[in-house]
Amino acid sequence: MMRSLILGVAALLAVAVPSLAAAETGGAIKLTYASLDGDRSFDSESYGNSSDNVAALSGVVITDLAMPNWRIQFNGVSSDTDSEFFSDAHSQAEVHATYDAGQFQVGVFTGMFNNNGHSFYEYGAEAAMNFDRGQIAVSAVAATSPNSSFLDDTTSIVATGTFNLNDSWSVGATVSSTDFGNFYGPNSEVDAYGVNVAYQIPNSDFTVAVGYRSADSRQDTDFIGVSLTWGFGEGARGREMLGGAALIPDAIAGLNDFAT
Repeated sequence: MMRSLILGVAALLAVAVPSLAAAETGGAIKLTYASLDGDRSFDSESYGNSSDNVAALSGVVITDLAMPNWRIQFNGVSSDTDSEFFSDAHSQAEVHATYDAGQFQVGVFTGMFNNNGHSFYEYGAEAAMNFDRGQIAVSAVAATSPNSSFLDDTTSIVATGTFNLNDSWSVGATVSSTDFGNFYGPNSEVDAYGVNVAYQIPNSDFTVAVGYRSADSRQDTDFIGVSLTWGFGEGARGREMLGGAALIPDAIAGLNDFAT
């Protein structure tokens, strides 16, 4: 269902973007690969330490609206996690409405999130503040499942900071806390932090990044990953809003640590 939604959004954008050529329209496509280490346990049987591989493809398109200072953002991501014992899939699609006052941006968003076969409807608020050489952004999201009779609501908050060292190099940090209700059984909260370094290749539209992320639910799960991003049009750097950015990585960490 989520893959069809993401493809539908992409098809809609393919039709809409040419008509928005006069506006400031741009975006990015990113391919990410990461490895993660953590402890897996299920039904009181421990699988011990596991080394998993995560691959994700994501994209974002941002364009101005006819109303001054308003813009709209579409983004989607699909990821797969493979390990010796499990194969998990997650996906997400969102639409954002953002008011840009220059240094300060505020927005609302809605979308859908699929957590290993279970769908959730998202809604949330977000804000970002730009500085001469960096940005601070925050986002809060709630996600409700159609299967609410046995799945509690999910809530998540995430904050990021980015500092541009120069025209090519930047560093960033992320902090998030996500509560999946009873999705993984008792105590389904995932707290995480991460750091990254990005390098924009000179005279190109490509950026390479390396990142580390540590998530704590019942046990620690560590991610180390690399990504390659291609920006197009006016680009997304400094304009992209967070939305439910923590949901997929926190869900992967949660699935990596089942209730015993």
